[in-house]
Amino acid sequence: MPPRPASITQAELTRYAKGLAAANVSQFRVVVRPDGSHEIIVGTGSDVGQNPLVDELNRVTGVR
Repeated sequence: MPPRPASITQAELTRYAKGLAAANVSQFRVVVRPDGSHEIIVGTGSDVGQNPLVDELNRVTGVR
């Protein structure tokens, strides 16, 4: 059985991160639902929580 395609691609995450950075949003979380839909949650402090994957994405893409 072939592997499933990714429900979200790195290109999509990069586009989200750069768009949010352009809108001066510094903290966000991307939720990928089982149906393939994406939800972007923005907030500050404990509203968003810590996600090491987002930190790594920001580091790789140069988003601050």
